[in-house]
Amino acid sequence: MNKLELSPRLAAVAAQVPAGARLADVGTDHAYLPVFLLRNGRIDRAVASDVNEGPLQRGRETARNFGAEEAVTFRRCDGLEGIGPEEVDTVAICGMGGELIARILDAAPWTREVLLLLQPMSSQPELRRWLLEHGYVIRRETVAQEGSKYYVILTATGGQEPAPYTPAELWAGRQIPGQENPRRGGYLADQICRRERALAGMQQGETKPENLAREEALLAELKKMEREWNAWQW
Repeated sequence: MNKLELSPRLAAVAAQVPAGARLADVGTDHAYLPVFLLRNGRIDRAVASDVNEGPLQRGRETARNFGAEEAVTFRRCDGLEGIGPEEVDTVAICGMGGELIARILDAAPWTREVLLLLQPMSSQPELRRWLLEHGYVIRRETVAQEGSKYYVILTATGGQEPAPYTPAELWAGRQIPGQENPRRGGYLADQICRRERALAGMQQGETKPENLAREEALLAELKKMEREWNAWQW
């Protein structure tokens, strides 16, 4: 059989799935993540779900091509609605907007009892805020890079953060001295560039002074985070 290789962002997710996990892959599309983990002996079974039949058909084809069709259960459902908490201990939700991920979790409060691996494509600040306000702790943030694009994987469980997040931490995640995250420096630089462009646009428009001051403070804090991170690397 051909070897199945994951994209950098999915590989970063796969690296955090515990050995022997009972995995649910929500929004599975081609089912690359569960099939890869099965083929490499990391897990024994998985549930792969999607709201549409097309992605499930592609997932079944992937499982069939790699001899994993008996080990993956495919379910057509919205988010986690068709998956029971007794079936899984690890949930991956990748490739969706942060607000949609939050909606899926809000409909399944039992996810506070499992390991969550979340890879939002947008609305990262909104997802971080939602998690912190609804009884979750972000244990780790991992940055993956594909070309010039950066992707963040949030590893979360139920719990309470010891300290509130600052606006910049909501935007770019909390960083801890000594943590291994080799692409975080590039990710911070990318976030700063985005906020600089946003600020320039606001300065050209009719932005309220308080909104402009908020954006300037956010940019200054992001730059401080970048300086701290770079200093920690030496």
